[in-house]
Amino acid sequence: MNLQYELKKYFGYDSFRNSQETIIRSLLQKEDVLAIMATGSGKSICYQLPAYLQPGLTVVVSPLLSLMENQMQEMQQKQMKQVDMYNSFLSFSEKENVLRNLSALKILFISPESLQLDKVKRALGSVTVSLLAVDEAHCISQWGHEFRTDYLKIKEIRKDIGSPTVLAVTATAAPSVQEDIVNQLEMKKPLIVKESTNRPNISIHVKKTNSDEEKNNELLRTINHSPDPGMVYFSSRAAAEQMSAFLEIHTNKRVSAYHGGMLQEDRILVQQQFLQDELDVVCCTNAFGMGINKPDVRYVIHYHYPKDLESYVQEIGRAGRDGKRSSALLLYKEDDIYLPRFFIEMEFPAEEEIDWLVSHITKGPEISEASLEESAVNRGWEENHIRFFLHYYREWKKGPGGPLADKIKEVKERRTIWKQQKLKSMEEWLQVSTCRREALLHYFGETLQEKPEHCCDLCEAHWVAAATAQKREKRKVFELSWKKRLEDLLLTKESGSAKGEKG
Repeated sequence: MNLQYELKKYFGYDSFRNSQETIIRSLLQKEDVLAIMATGSGKSICYQLPAYLQPGLTVVVSPLLSLMENQMQEMQQKQMKQVDMYNSFLSFSEKENVLRNLSALKILFISPESLQLDKVKRALGSVTVSLLAVDEAHCISQWGHEFRTDYLKIKEIRKDIGSPTVLAVTATAAPSVQEDIVNQLEMKKPLIVKESTNRPNISIHVKKTNSDEEKNNELLRTINHSPDPGMVYFSSRAAAEQMSAFLEIHTNKRVSAYHGGMLQEDRILVQQQFLQDELDVVCCTNAFGMGINKPDVRYVIHYHYPKDLESYVQEIGRAGRDGKRSSALLLYKEDDIYLPRFFIEMEFPAEEEIDWLVSHITKGPEISEASLEESAVNRGWEENHIRFFLHYYREWKKGPGGPLADKIKEVKERRTIWKQQKLKSMEEWLQVSTCRREALLHYFGETLQEKPEHCCDLCEAHWVAAATAQKREKRKVFELSWKKRLEDLLLTKESGSAKGEKG
């Protein structure tokens, strides 16, 4: 099969990038593939093209609605019609219509939560699923930086829908995470493709500030002197909204906020405005960016630093997808250290809350998961806390393992310690005194092969210092040379005068 011809036919591209063709050929030969590819390197082509080149349905498991919507819109713009999505935001009739028409589709985007529904599994079991693509596959690993318990159900669902070929894709995965992905998806002798994390067209800068005022001024200066468009990441929704209003007042840029707490229609509007160049700057949380394929983002700024280097690499990777020069700037001050620690603590239910929900299980006859969930919701539990509890409750029921509360608290403590270690690596990277790019790649087990011209703030500082020293040395040499020439000139004149006197 002439894959380059098919690529041109369906997507209009003249050639494949990096490992795309290798991955696609393996999938067409029914080989499982784990692909670790940098943000913006064209992961989606690796499952979109095979979907049109083989019979059956390709199911793409995707963690975010924005990611599904953006990919669907891009494909529909290319007149690729046999694509749909299934998620919790659809109405009942819309969901039923998607499931009725599965046999007419080539690609179905679906969330891991929706994939677990019995009616969805039955519908998928009634058609031929040729490929199961798991996007953001690091979410399946307990050692991944965005572990989601719902991803752990995928391997069982894979069996229910006929054990199709699996493609697992992610931008970052340490060796332990790679091994976990392969095991959790029960991949059979997979081809593992690992591309470099390095994005040489993105210069990396970190700047320490001494106050909020200095930080805000640095943000203003950078935005006012940088080409549009750009993204500014914040750790909190409130900060994203406040800074969006601040930038609207103090710049002439078109600015909007984006975070998971906004209404769905408002989020979609911001995405569309950004993609269609109607916004210059988006002040966002990490809910924005995944799957947003905008090639000309010129800068990414972190107003707060992320909890781990994996998130940092993914987020700066949203800049410069067109290969042109772009920049990443991280601003921080001393007391920023409290924010990521607070969010790590908030990722899990408090110990007294665990005890409270466990008491509902142990005080009477066996209680259903639905009743447990209802109790937790009424108590004010967050959705991710409920999922965490129910997952380990199911694990506990499978066999003896001591008291349930102790089991869940032990998992919570282990996960918290592991996340704190990730945060420590992030903060150590902020303090490096050598090349930031080298240190970043070293964390991911890579070696920098060639330093780009615009590398990082530290390399530029070293270059400036070296250039200044070189200029100083040249000046010194010039001064010495000038003195020597003057001395030689005077000596020559004196010598000539002396000769004249003797004559």
